[in-house]
Amino acid sequence: MFCKLSKVCHQNVVRLIGYCYESQHKYMELKGELVFGQTVERVLCFEYMQGGSLDKHIKDESCGLEWPTCYKIIKGTGEGLNYLHSLQGNPISHMNLKPGNILLDRSMTPKIANLGLSRPVASTDNHDGTLGFVPPEFVDGGGISNKFDVFSLGVIMIKILAGNNGYYRCSKMSPEQFLELVTENWTKRMQTMMSYASLKEDILRVRTCVEIAIRCVAMDQNKRPTVKEIVHELEEVEAKSTIMSHLTVQTGSERHQVSLQHLKDIRENFSRE
Repeated sequence: MFCKLSKVCHQNVVRLIGYCYESQHKYMELKGELVFGQTVERVLCFEYMQGGSLDKHIKDESCGLEWPTCYKIIKGTGEGLNYLHSLQGNPISHMNLKPGNILLDRSMTPKIANLGLSRPVASTDNHDGTLGFVPPEFVDGGGISNKFDVFSLGVIMIKILAGNNGYYRCSKMSPEQFLELVTENWTKRMQTMMSYASLKEDILRVRTCVEIAIRCVAMDQNKRPTVKEIVHELEEVEAKSTIMSHLTVQTGSERHQVSLQHLKDIRENFSRE
């Protein structure tokens, strides 16, 4: 696993700087007796992440971060996970994806960390995971597939979008009700910011992220999207948002030009009089 981790290189995955493997023989106590045995120590050294972990920013009812940062974290985490699932010849399932294992650098770029439980995709090895992020089929003893991480990603997205209590509320509501609730909450939050200039575009991103998250936590793993499909959907909504933003700027510019021309006409008429 050390060799595999050393080859992982992506802007949204924490980089392994180096590792140490040391073994030595010495006398030690075992069941009350002194025996001569071997001890092994392993140390991994990863890059330092100044922003800490994502879980520090998520409260019970909401995420304390502004929407652009939330979206950056969602998109970056998806891209990092897609990289792990798509590694040539050795795709990796993380198996313990959660907010505590998503670290943030000084610019709030997310990086997936703690690949200690990671397994090759489609492995049947035992695993632990973290309660609340483990999909139902694995609780019942199912095998490992990349849909395990997809479920975990969905829970993380819901927590970013609706706080730590979001997944519970999601499970008690219809998908349509949850979508409208989260969209309404973010709309109100954005409207309180007087300088917010991209409300329509960001609400489109919010709705898309909620819809994706709901599909990710589907009880039937066959109904969950792949991470590649998730990244593609986010890229599509980015393209739509860019077009919307361009049209808004263009429309605003046209309004400004008309208004300016109107003022010129008034000035000319006034001069004639």
